[in-house]
Amino acid sequence: MQLLPIIGIALTGTVLYVLLKQYKPEYAMLAALACSVLIFLTVIQQLSPVFSSLNELLSLSSVGGIYTKSLLKALGICYLVQLASDSCKDAGQASIAGKVEFAGKAAVLLISLPLFQNLASAAIRLIRL
Repeated sequence: MQLLPIIGIALTGTVLYVLLKQYKPEYAMLAALACSVLIFLTVIQQLSPVFSSLNELLSLSSVGGIYTKSLLKALGICYLVQLASDSCKDAGQASIAGKVEFAGKAAVLLISLPLFQNLASAAIRLIRL
């Protein structure tokens, strides 16, 4: 993973945030958010081989596609929610950040519902034997 571009983006975004906060505070938050999104996209792009390998490993195993999709969706939701929550906290809106985190947890729960259903049905089949 190449960290130098990410560090460069972070330092540039931080300097831009500090300068804008002094002269145009209304744009400082937008600069921080843009920097965060750019770092997020850079990291996701660099992690694409990991996702490919994980998908290949899971397809070779007896684990079904629903599990792979659910895992990757939950991981994506977690990253996006963390980005949004941190941005809200940076803007001084901790209460909104809490609501975003709650929504993310609910979304992960909804995605994992089919997994829980499969697990419950497998447990019931084992009990009946």
